[in-house]
Amino acid sequence: MVFFCHYMPIALPGHFLPGFWTGVDLFFVLSGFLITGILCDSQRTEHYFRNFYIRRSLRILPVFYGFFLLVFLLTPLLHLRYSNYIWTNPLYVMNFVVKGAVLLKHGNPTVFWVPQLPGMQVSLGPLWSLCVEEQFYLLWPLIVWLVPSRTKLMNICAVVICLTVVLRSLLYFHDPALAYKTKYLYNATYARCDTLLVGAWIALWLRGATPSRESLRRIAHVMFWGSLGLLTLLQLIFSGHCYFEIDNPVLQTVGYTLIAFAGGGVLLRCLDERSKVYRALLHPALRRLGVISYGFYFFHDLPEAQFLIVSSKLHPYHLNLLVFPLAFAYTYGAAFLSFRYLESPFLRLKALLAPGHRSVPPPLPNNIPSALAALVSALRNSPIEANPSSQYAPSQSPPA
Repeated sequence: MVFFCHYMPIALPGHFLPGFWTGVDLFFVLSGFLITGILCDSQRTEHYFRNFYIRRSLRILPVFYGFFLLVFLLTPLLHLRYSNYIWTNPLYVMNFVVKGAVLLKHGNPTVFWVPQLPGMQVSLGPLWSLCVEEQFYLLWPLIVWLVPSRTKLMNICAVVICLTVVLRSLLYFHDPALAYKTKYLYNATYARCDTLLVGAWIALWLRGATPSRESLRRIAHVMFWGSLGLLTLLQLIFSGHCYFEIDNPVLQTVGYTLIAFAGGGVLLRCLDERSKVYRALLHPALRRLGVISYGFYFFHDLPEAQFLIVSSKLHPYHLNLLVFPLAFAYTYGAAFLSFRYLESPFLRLKALLAPGHRSVPPPLPNNIPSALAALVSALRNSPIEANPSSQYAPSQSPPA
């Protein structure tokens, strides 16, 4: 979604895909859901903090700092020049200066360029969401550890979600022109943490009394269609028309939260193996893309300025469509090579440096008798799998 959001205006000038920027919001909801689930399931295990931060570091930091190390090494060769606030990227605080989130007078912190090649610049704009993610990782594990009660954690999520909506509304109405010009309410963690906490609340709720499949389906539909319906209604009332762009005043106040609830509805449908969403996302092409999705997101927008130059030189007009396959081929290739040669060696260190407390068993085949299914399930959950002194590694299941 974010890929098409960035490259549609280049491939087809004057056209855009409204609302596709919400792919980042879906990512936040999913991230809050998955990370909170991991933290809750390991809440009272040994080395709670060490294992979490080692596993997150091995997943995220190699690509991030590997890229900046490469840029540093290429600086004397290509005579690279940087914006004044480029240092905020390696420190994961770029989202507090990009577009004036906190500091209102500064250079663009998301760009560096090659002076000898006009137009040869690299944009780091999408990295703002990784900054939000890292800041969430710093604080949320501590809160989960300090508050062992699932119900209290759910209350904390609900309160902070409400306070974030109030804060965003106060900031917007204090200076609508500034919010419109800088879009700082879109980038700053203090204005976007509600989206992560919607996913966190869902993870905590599902660890209570297990709802039935039908209840999950109804709740998912209410969350998705109800949130989008309310968002549309509010836009028609206060704006006179409905459009899903970031500068929309309804979106910058209550809209981000409603989009998060809609994303939560999608997430709940993904948990039902009978749903169309679940089956669609099991497509092999999407699963292959999912494996390298971090690198795909990281690399996709870096050469945007170069593709703009390519687009301006393509005539006749319809040749601009070539930007899509060219950009996709570059992004997929860069993400694949990154995963194969940079990320994978570090990911293999997880089992050695921070072994998980229990592996996730694969789904049972649908065609085996229920008694045999119960027996296999019992074997999978037997102490032999979790016993450190067993002959089997913690991440392995005993042979059938």
